[in-house]
Amino acid sequence: MSGLRFAAPAFTTFHGLMMRETETETCAIAYTHANQACGSWVVAEAELVPDGAYERRDAVAAVLKPAFLVEVANRARGQGLGIVLAHTHPFADGVPSFSRIDDAGEIEIKAYLDRRAPGIDHLALVVGRHGCRCRQLGGGMDVAVWEVGETVRLLSDTGIAASDAAHDRQIRAFGAPGQAVVSRLRVIVVGAGGTGSVVLQQLAHLGIRDITVIDPDVVDKTNLNRLVGARPTDVGTPKVEVARRTVLAINPNAVVHAVRADVVDDSVARTLPAFDFAFLCTDSHASRAVVGQVAYQHLVPTIDMGVSITVGSAGVEYVNGRVQMLAPGLTCLSCTRALDGEQIRREMMTPVQRAADPYVQGVQEPQPAVISLNSTMASLAVTMFLGAVTPVPAQARFQLYDGVRGTVRPTVARATPECIVCSTHGALARGTSWPLPVRPEGGGNGR
Repeated sequence: MSGLRFAAPAFTTFHGLMMRETETETCAIAYTHANQACGSWVVAEAELVPDGAYERRDAVAAVLKPAFLVEVANRARGQGLGIVLAHTHPFADGVPSFSRIDDAGEIEIKAYLDRRAPGIDHLALVVGRHGCRCRQLGGGMDVAVWEVGETVRLLSDTGIAASDAAHDRQIRAFGAPGQAVVSRLRVIVVGAGGTGSVVLQQLAHLGIRDITVIDPDVVDKTNLNRLVGARPTDVGTPKVEVARRTVLAINPNAVVHAVRADVVDDSVARTLPAFDFAFLCTDSHASRAVVGQVAYQHLVPTIDMGVSITVGSAGVEYVNGRVQMLAPGLTCLSCTRALDGEQIRREMMTPVQRAADPYVQGVQEPQPAVISLNSTMASLAVTMFLGAVTPVPAQARFQLYDGVRGTVRPTVARATPECIVCSTHGALARGTSWPLPVRPEGGGNGR
């Protein structure tokens, strides 16, 4: 993201508290887990400045006492946190802008914080009645502000005009602002197989301009029945390269990063916080465990999808699919029992480790798969995505598909108290301060 991220409803609460005072400026402090390599700041805590901490306060400016700033800097340095200095412009119309008074004051504060709490890009946030604006402290680069939950709200000015006539019909559906948000998102698709290839095709048509696709595998002849964009001559070609070609054929102006790697590897997983949205299109339980935790730990909203065809002695018995959004306020894959711990353990092993492990026996049989089922689940996932990031009133965040009965059923699941992934007792909004369940460097799976 590429931005400052609040777990919903934290910003809504924060904004309400800050805007209570309508005649004078109000200041607040937020502390963040800063990931400068990915350009993201996850808000750990936000609080109003106590009345006694103001040296001066009126309708156009607020000055904090040096002693209070010392306390803030000491806490940030001691806990390895970034600082967000927030204040209101109570009389601003529309999205507020930083004033010349703000510019001058930040230069001095930045110099102080660079000495007292060095090594982190601290931020400045100005809040108005109808929005906010954020930048690196001292008049630096603009930083997007997001509130991530079952809806994903871009709270700061997008700075991007709506798309051209190529997207006219969808602009009519969810408006120019919605299209502007869709166009600016950095999206990662984990898995370029059956469901992933369909998701990528649809994202390209929607106008996503920055897409990363990650998959360690090459095209096999058995993939050709369901891999969108694949040709018989692509056998042996990395799936990510086929995906890249497909997206660029639809939108030549898109930026497509094709990464042939495994997302469970530490060096790859570290890049995930840079993205605005993720699609989990893999049947690997280890991959889903890693990306699913990133959704809560780094506030990268994610949609997971799965398909299953059960064949018995008399033929097809069940045709099932599921689509589940992962974000603060929604239950995680652990809570919905969608992960197999033993399978995760096995997938994290190297081939040598698997061969030596007495509990790993045999190999997994390929599962039945058809393009129509993949396309159904991918379409449900992309519609869920639009419901999360645009005004499209698609409210379901967990859906079950029964292909035999021909039904799609929204469902909900109960969160496990004190869940290690999606609760405040666990990884939620912990950012870089909490470990991810990754494969260490040098432990590649050899695929």
